[in-house]
Amino acid sequence: MAATSASGALDASAAAKLRDEALAAAQKLEDEATSLRSTNTERSLALQAEADLLKNAAAAQERVRLAAAALAKERAQADALEQQAAALRERIRGDSHRDEDPQDDDDARSFSSEAAAIAHLHSQAAAVQNIKNLIPIVLDLQASNYSKWRGYVLLLLGRFALKDHVLYDDSRLYDPVWSRMDCVVVSWIFNTISPDLLDVIHEREGITARGAWLGLEQQFLNNRESRAMLLDAEFRTLC
Repeated sequence: MAATSASGALDASAAAKLRDEALAAAQKLEDEATSLRSTNTERSLALQAEADLLKNAAAAQERVRLAAAALAKERAQADALEQQAAALRERIRGDSHRDEDPQDDDDARSFSSEAAAIAHLHSQAAAVQNIKNLIPIVLDLQASNYSKWRGYVLLLLGRFALKDHVLYDDSRLYDPVWSRMDCVVVSWIFNTISPDLLDVIHEREGITARGAWLGLEQQFLNNRESRAMLLDAEFRTLC
């Protein structure tokens, strides 16, 4: 009987020991699973951050590529203008050699020099990347700054020998050089006016610099009398 009791006690002790070992093993596995989940979460966040950095780097590279392409295009336009000016100089030089009149030779050389200077100015105008650096005013109906904007634009156009594109109706759209420089002047106008004015002026395709200039002039000067009456009424009712 005593032997039986001792054997039962040993079995209970062994069972308790096995139970404790099983609980300890289960706790260890649970701790390892928790640590693994935490490690995977941190790794996932690190991978996501790395992916975001790669995306931002790719976007920055694309912006740099587009800017380089735009610069190359502007340089190509400037080179084309220089080549046209050189061809014009050669043609004028050949005509001057065939002419025996010294006065005509002087006139030809003067014309050649002037044409070369204008072609050089036009190449510089085509290479302007940000017109707002040269015209620091945005034309706006609410700002009443038309006179100041007009003065800035005319000053810049005079600097690059482009006033004819806005002041006269001498449109030479058949001339590729004229058309190219007219597009440059139109882009300068569009980039120095407010979005509301751009919607008013840009109503049809193929607008010229002269057309845009007259449209803005009509928009401001024709409304001067009505705007003066409105301001006078506001002033009289001011308390």
